[in-house]
Amino acid sequence: MATPKELRQAVVDARADLHSAFHSAHDTWETKPAGGEGEDAWSPRQVAQHIIGAELFFAGLIAQACGAPPLERQVPNVESPADAAASLTRFSAMSDEILSHVTEDDLAKVQQTRLGELSVQQMLALIVSHAHDHAKQIRAAG
Repeated sequence: MATPKELRQAVVDARADLHSAFHSAHDTWETKPAGGEGEDAWSPRQVAQHIIGAELFFAGLIAQACGAPPLERQVPNVESPADAAASLTRFSAMSDEILSHVTEDDLAKVQQTRLGELSVQQMLALIVSHAHDHAKQIRAAG
């Protein structure tokens, strides 16, 4: 089982992947892929809107699982890839305020989510895989 430190590092690495993807999407930021449905039909800008908010959403659920109050919803600025990168940095700092307090004992705590009941460890892993998946999606738009 991964430690909280290893999971936090995986989150940091996933954010770096997103930053890179945002900066590679200048020419396709508003371009929706042909023939896609649902999330697959999103432009890189729409993907950025979703993924930046998603980490903070899950960090809020992690906070609740650990006994803290829920977070207030935030809306990122994704007008351009640079704006999205700045929002990701700002939202990451808010998320880190929560994730930095996760202990080994916290990893097994659970919270009800839209995806069912998830442990803190599962939510951290989901933040990572979700970010990497959407970074790939943004790059594929180019």
